Amino acid sequence: MANRVDPWRARVAAAVIDASPDYAATLVSRAMGMAARMRLPPKMGRVAVGAYMRYFGVNHHDIDPLALEDGFESFDAFFTRPMRAGARSIDRSAKTVVSPCDGELRETVAVERSDTCVVAKGQSFTIGELLADEELAERFVGGLASTIYLHPRDYHRVHAPCDSFAQRVTLVPGRLLPVTAAAVARVPRLFALNERMVHVLETGHGHVAVVMVAAFGVGHMSCSYHRFTPHPRELQIHHCDPPARLRKGDELGVFHLGSTVIVLTEPGMHVLEPATPVSLLLGQPLMEDDA
Repeated sequence: MANRVDPWRARVAAAVIDASPDYAATLVSRAMGMAARMRLPPKMGRVAVGAYMRYFGVNHHDIDPLALEDGFESFDAFFTRPMRAGARSIDRSAKTVVSPCDGELRETVAVERSDTCVVAKGQSFTIGELLADEELAERFVGGLASTIYLHPRDYHRVHAPCDSFAQRVTLVPGRLLPVTAAAVARVPRLFALNERMVHVLETGHGHVAVVMVAAFGVGHMSCSYHRFTPHPRELQIHHCDPPARLRKGDELGVFHLGSTVIVLTEPGMHVLEPATPVSLLLGQPLMEDDA
């Protein structure tokens, strides 16, 4: 589907929000989240959800038809809806890391050392900044970083890209800038500035980090295996003791309105989708072991 927002409008919106004080974007995002969670009369809910689906081109085949018929109690309930049973196939090969979500794969780049910093090739932010952990960033030198953008039409739950143990999850405070291409072009360090949730997974491929990056309008993000207070003022780190055992495709977290996911892997993987941008579905192979 073609983008319904003209490039100049996206650029203007990004510039206005970037120029606004941090508290303004946070207050507006919280207000949008509160509005999304307000209970809707069934008839009004069906009309609002139907209009949204038509405007953004949401695939109704991904949604339980009974849920559509009954309606959703709030817009947030629609946005965070589970996938219809059988709508996605999770690749079960032990050699693959799969896409943790539906979305557009914008790029996969090498993680390398630049002077004393660990960076994703071509990005202005460091991996240490993104993860809020310089020591963890070292593990990904020589590995890959894949950036997946979730469009408003997409399913907005995020899943484990491989069989794993969740060692810890970190909620990093930050801004709530838009994550459109126009916004990223304007603020190159955007992904390391916005609020984010970092899932650190121990896997058969080494450590994998799945970073959920919040954006303007995101009411909040929730973790599926630990409870956090949204929009933190300071860094929050939860060490899982014992580690949470996750099968490939198990749920990690939920965006309450949309954003971006970045997947980081250690050396030893190669990308299966070299041409970008390209659309991805949850469970589709994203990377594979070199062996």
